[in-house]
Amino acid sequence: MTGWSRVTHLCTSLMVSAEHRTAPAQHEERGGLRVAVLGGGHGAVAAAGDLALRGHEVRLGLRNRQRFEEIFARRTIRLEGLVEGEAELADVSDNHASVVAGADVVLVPLPAYAQEEVASTVAPALDEGQVVYLTPGTFGSFVFREALKRAGAADVCVAESATLPYGARMSGPASVRIGLVASHLPTGVYPAARTDTTLAPIRELYPVVEPVEDALAAGLLNFDGALHAPLVLMNAGAIEALESFDIHLEGNPPSVVRVSVALDRERIALRQALGYHTHHWPLEDLYSRVGETFYGVISRATMERQSVWREKIDFHHRYVTEDVGCGLALWSSLGRKLGVGTPLADAFLATASAVNSEDYKRSGRTLENLGLAHLSAAELRERLSSG
Repeated sequence: MTGWSRVTHLCTSLMVSAEHRTAPAQHEERGGLRVAVLGGGHGAVAAAGDLALRGHEVRLGLRNRQRFEEIFARRTIRLEGLVEGEAELADVSDNHASVVAGADVVLVPLPAYAQEEVASTVAPALDEGQVVYLTPGTFGSFVFREALKRAGAADVCVAESATLPYGARMSGPASVRIGLVASHLPTGVYPAARTDTTLAPIRELYPVVEPVEDALAAGLLNFDGALHAPLVLMNAGAIEALESFDIHLEGNPPSVVRVSVALDRERIALRQALGYHTHHWPLEDLYSRVGETFYGVISRATMERQSVWREKIDFHHRYVTEDVGCGLALWSSLGRKLGVGTPLADAFLATASAVNSEDYKRSGRTLENLGLAHLSAAELRERLSSG
């Protein structure tokens, strides 16, 4: 299949970089990579479709056969929005272990709370030399690789991006609409000592990948905790009362934006305390509407034109269970370890815990639960380097 002949990238968008648009022709000359995509919804379908259109051999692992019955039956995905075309997949299966066998890159656009389980599932099928890429990770590369080691898996490296490659939502049983395409994918690797070799095949998929110091550096570039916790919890009334609500258009009045930006500064303070010097990608640049973000410059008009986020959500959405339970829980535990104040992270942790009747400070992705609380900052950085 020469899928690139059937894909149209909308080049007028500020969100699609020149590198992203021209890379597919290079993939075709090389024959493309063998890619396994493991997921449960929007992000996995978007990734599988886009990568297949760009000439890669894509096998898609989906957990819900009933929900995606048409994709299972036809092995095709229709892409709409910033990427358009009909993508043909090499395979679609609900057996994730079979999907990863022989893949050059295993792409995992799953929520952070599913990473350990997926790692245990695919561990027997992985071979040395394969690369796993979590999009994003929320420090999941550490969780994933440690789970692989416990399961006796082959020695594979795990990378994680700071953000999703796509902002997307399913638009039909076998179609997905893409509203954002990343023009920057800061990425860390665990172990960091093997960053160059690990990122080489990933760059075949996403030339916009940019290396950062290590897995935690990348995990702390994911500002979704600062973005989504205020957008959801400060808009609780509208979310519960309305049939649909676009948190990115209707949920960010100036008061919410101020809280989000202040919360994000806690994240940046943690990165600084750990000695990370790569660009911090402040949330403030997103809300300025003129600053460069992971997806380029996103003006209000652009967001209104390309938004795919009008939907019915609840407080068990991954905006809370992942971005608070994994993201803010990690920030809070790092703050306690480093002596960096995280009062807003702590407040949203407590609020979300009360709303969902779950103590995220106890059950979440903390240094204590990761087995890292006993390490000093310097020892932690060394562990992340050596694995």
